[in-house]
Amino acid sequence: MNRYQPSQLSIICDTILQQIERGLFTTQSKRLPSERELSDSFNASRLTVKQALLHLESQGIIYRKERRGWFLM
Repeated sequence: MNRYQPSQLSIICDTILQQIERGLFTTQSKRLPSERELSDSFNASRLTVKQALLHLESQGIIYRKERRGWFLM
């Protein structure tokens, strides 16, 4: 019997989205933690975290400033 197991990527996307909805990143700068900080907190590779962030960017939820980080729209 196969049960659906969400991928680490979808778990990270969902968790970041929930944190955004709860107002966790509503500082004045609206900056998210760095990819390294997120990878440490999720115990995931930076590549997986970056893929999750790129997915959220494609949905218009966050955007990236080169060499500055990820920010809320």
